[in-house]
Amino acid sequence: NSHDSPEEIYKKHRMLMWEGSILIATVVMGGGSLIFLSYRDQRRHEQLQTFFATFSHDIKTSITRLRLQAEILEEDNIQQKNPVLQRLVGDIARLDLQLENSLLLSSSESAKLLREKLLLSKIIESMRGTWGELEFRLKQDAEIFADKRALSSVLKNLIQNAVLHGQASVVELSAKSMGSNKIEICIQDNGKGFTGNIENLGKEMYPSRAEKGSGIGLYLGRLLLERMKGNLRFERSDQGLRAMIRIEGQVV
Repeated sequence: NSHDSPEEIYKKHRMLMWEGSILIATVVMGGGSLIFLSYRDQRRHEQLQTFFATFSHDIKTSITRLRLQAEILEEDNIQQKNPVLQRLVGDIARLDLQLENSLLLSSSESAKLLREKLLLSKIIESMRGTWGELEFRLKQDAEIFADKRALSSVLKNLIQNAVLHGQASVVELSAKSMGSNKIEICIQDNGKGFTGNIENLGKEMYPSRAEKGSGIGLYLGRLLLERMKGNLRFERSDQGLRAMIRIEGQVV
């Protein structure tokens, strides 16, 4: 106002300065509070991760011991072929795989993958004990450049899917060169196949209610392969389901 006296102008100036100071102080305090809360939440998140990792490790250790004891009992009674004992070994193996899936899924974005040279035949050999009734056939071996834990998880979930949902008794694996240090691994089972939309298989964590299971294993397989510069797709075949893994490696 042009009629304001110098004293009134001074008072208004002081009022504006005071209000501005309060606003700046509020912003600074709010920012400081947000930084503190973010830091505290980060600490809590790290503590929860540590607890979850420790807890999961203890559970996995217990499951491994239980599985070894069950396998020893099964070997001691191999002549009797106890179906209850066989189901127990299978259930323990599934529980172990489900826990491993949960651990990998919870850290799929943050965990570092340590890629190394792996032989497909050795990975398959390590899985034979888990599915004792399943016949593995390796037509062509390959040297794969991948994270051992991640690749083992992918293959285990594909085998588990073939046995649990496809009721397969034979799984055949072969590798072929695709050029540019890439190979394609074909996993073919003799099960009853997949009746749903094959394009969505492994892309959705929770498929339709008509399908058994949550679909976490195949979904996780896609995520892990993408992180290893690979991919996973499925094809229908005359008998069973065919999974195709494309990844870095070479045929040997």
